[in-house]
Amino acid sequence: MEDGPDACAHLARAAAALAVLSLLPVALHGSAPSHASAVLPPISSLVPSADSAGVFPWSSPLFAAFRYDRGQVLGTYVQFAYDDSSGTVRSVLGLAGDAPVLYIGSIEIAGFAPARGASAHGPTFQAEGYLATITAHDDPTALLEIRTDVARTAAIELPAGATNISVQTAPGSWPASSVSYTVGDEQARFLLGAGSFSVQGIRVVAKMADADLLVFKSVPPSAENRGEWLALLDAIGAGHIVAELDLVATADGGWVQNAVQYRLGVSGWALDVEPGHASVQVDSLLPGGATVLLAFDPATMPFNAPTELQIRANAGEANRTESPLALFSSEPRSRGASYSVLSFPGTVVALYLPSLAAVSIEVVSSRPNALPAGLQADSEIAMIAALAIVSAAAARMLRRKNE
Repeated sequence: MEDGPDACAHLARAAAALAVLSLLPVALHGSAPSHASAVLPPISSLVPSADSAGVFPWSSPLFAAFRYDRGQVLGTYVQFAYDDSSGTVRSVLGLAGDAPVLYIGSIEIAGFAPARGASAHGPTFQAEGYLATITAHDDPTALLEIRTDVARTAAIELPAGATNISVQTAPGSWPASSVSYTVGDEQARFLLGAGSFSVQGIRVVAKMADADLLVFKSVPPSAENRGEWLALLDAIGAGHIVAELDLVATADGGWVQNAVQYRLGVSGWALDVEPGHASVQVDSLLPGGATVLLAFDPATMPFNAPTELQIRANAGEANRTESPLALFSSEPRSRGASYSVLSFPGTVVALYLPSLAAVSIEVVSSRPNALPAGLQADSEIAMIAALAIVSAAAARMLRRKNE
């Protein structure tokens, strides 16, 4: 049996070791990779709920919100006039650049006959007529959609400064026809799903078929990476990109969105959006695969080193490719789901799906091996407490030895 002083020393060392070991779980808790929103940049408390209408007190790089005031549709990125007696749209201005760009002089739809009062809800303005709907989006591309259930014509007057006007047709495919033109240095395009265009000077007539879709979209004024923007516009014009969902999480646990389908028969909607995580559903009865765009503001889906993206389609991992051009073609090199992050503002993902039928998509932004900031302070406190216990035990041992 050990003598008295040695036994005391041994017991003190054992007590100190047990105290440190008991505190280690507290110090080390949370050191595994975490997907919790606490490690992500906060969402501004000024962001409104998904039901808010009118002007938001903010503008994301993806979209903002319209205000409709006595025939004037006013947005951060788009502005135009709407005649609620005829359904005519006039003077469509793109405001994303340093100076306004007049993209469209007017659009007049034959037999539109407004059926309900026009209204603005967040990033979209909508006006309904007889078997037809006009939808505008307050985003940097000045996106405009006209859907019709019966054949009719839409007379389009381009601005006087429109140049390089050209028509392309692809009968039997979607879209069947397109008109591209420039206004100064800016590029713009009309796409017609099933009908055809005729052009005389700056006057364009869209001959819309039954169940047709007319889309206007531009490259954002003064945009960087214009080559990639043009490739994106070409891919939509070729029918390879069929839908787009722009998503922003809100402080109240909801989200706001700007959604568009570039092809009839395709639908896409968000199931849940929060910082670092989003669940999206895509569905269509159309055969074959296509690409969809998923765009998030930086706070909703951070993506900068060392933050990583993980994308799953029907629980299977999507492969990442560095070349978005491969996803913009009709036959991407990968036959499975694959994605590329585009060099646009925010976190914009082009996701190729080999089938559009009932696809559940999950997007996750995470910081691998990151220690949540809130736990770092807990770890430091635990280590200080452990040192204090060791010091107290050592002092008690020395005092007993001296006695």
